[in-house]
Amino acid sequence: MTARQGSAPDGAGTALAPTAVDEDTVWRAYLGMTREMFTALERGLGAEAGVSVADLELMEPLASAGERGLRAKDLASAAEWQDSRVSHQLRRMERRGLVVRTRDRQDARGTMVRLTSDGLRSARAATATRRRLVAELLVGAMRPEQVVAFVELAGQTRQRLSVHAEQQAGTGTEPPVVTASEVRRG
Repeated sequence: MTARQGSAPDGAGTALAPTAVDEDTVWRAYLGMTREMFTALERGLGAEAGVSVADLELMEPLASAGERGLRAKDLASAAEWQDSRVSHQLRRMERRGLVVRTRDRQDARGTMVRLTSDGLRSARAATATRRRLVAELLVGAMRPEQVVAFVELAGQTRQRLSVHAEQQAGTGTEPPVVTASEVRRG
């Protein structure tokens, strides 16, 4: 399917004529929305909780894990980050007193990560800010059926991206399709 077709009125060349799918318009809409949402989250989290989106991506799984914390590898998996990125971000967060890292007592090769009391306070404030901003700026712009469609679309897109990455890596396996109702139950 092509996103561009048609010709200029004078026949001198091709003009943009949207078809059922105009990839350029979709791209600009997606890029603009995600960029502006990320900026709003960064500003809100910084002003109200003193943390960044990257901090919050690690703080939320750590807060859910409780006092014991998580192994660094499990934190990377929960945040869907590479180990090296987690390590660098944790170093910055540790310097600011948000997290502590210790050796895993069950496996000396592993590192345990947990929030400090300041980190837990910041995580709670940041989560409340994130929820408020998502409700106001994203969910608030949609009707209930659009929210369901948005969640389904996000899940389907992530699955396609996963398949694409696996194919690029040479594995070629395809995961099942997840619907919004399955996400809500999960």
